[in-house]
Amino acid sequence: MKCLVIFLLFLFTAVFIFADTQVSISTSASLATIGDRINLKILVKTSNDLREVRISTDQKDFEVIEEKDVQKRKEKEYTVFEKNITLTFFKIGDFDIEPFKIDLVKDGKVIETKKTNSIPITVKSVLKEEDKDIKPLKDLVDLKGNPFYVLKYVIIILVIALVVVLIVLWVKKRARKGQIAEPSPLPPVEELASGIKKLWEQNLLEKGKVNLFFIRLTKIMKRFLYRKYDFNAEDSTTYETLYYLKNKEQEALILDNMGYVFEISDLAKFAKYIPEANVPVDIRAGIDEMVAEYKKREETQPPKQNDAALRE
Repeated sequence: MKCLVIFLLFLFTAVFIFADTQVSISTSASLATIGDRINLKILVKTSNDLREVRISTDQKDFEVIEEKDVQKRKEKEYTVFEKNITLTFFKIGDFDIEPFKIDLVKDGKVIETKKTNSIPITVKSVLKEEDKDIKPLKDLVDLKGNPFYVLKYVIIILVIALVVVLIVLWVKKRARKGQIAEPSPLPPVEELASGIKKLWEQNLLEKGKVNLFFIRLTKIMKRFLYRKYDFNAEDSTTYETLYYLKNKEQEALILDNMGYVFEISDLAKFAKYIPEANVPVDIRAGIDEMVAEYKKREETQPPKQNDAALRE
């Protein structure tokens, strides 16, 4: 009977020891300088069937740079929880990394609270012994003086800049006055006749430059229409040009000749049409007829306001 009691007492003690929990804490250094990274490891070794542990501290001497999740692993009949924290100190002196509080959690409830031991650590400055005699900077020197000392130079620079601008403007004005005044443009009809005469004198058709000939012919005719009838013929298609012209001109001779000139020009420019020898002759004759008609009108009518303004 006595042996049975001793056996039961031993068994009870063994179970109590088996269910014990141990905590430990360690650091990578006990001496560090300001800003050094210090690795802190907390281990919880327990025989209890715990789901998790919660680790906390109220210490404010250091700052936590990095904190990893708690790692859980089995080691034989024990469960080990490991927590790694990277911290640093931003002030010098002797410190105690005070006990961390560890709550043992089972089934969502805290069944026990443990505390780690304290770890002393010394944090020193990065200055070396020979740097300790560095003296503080001297106070700023109060400079006294007249603010006009600087202001007068600013005024001088502004005056110089103004003189330079005035000289540039004067030179440009002299240059404009020295330029030879361009002659007043010819009246539209005379400009048309002169342009056609110069175009034929270039003998582009005889040189085989058919496309270039009709491009220049179209340009001369559209400039005349722009000056004579005051619409943007130069940026209009052939259809638009003849449409605008019919709204401003009633003479069939002019409308027919204009239509013929633009029709042949479009065929030569866009359809690679090679006109027969009589076609340029007919075009020139038609243009001469139009010029004669316009001059006949000018002999019986006063000049238009826009033409008079161009001759001024």
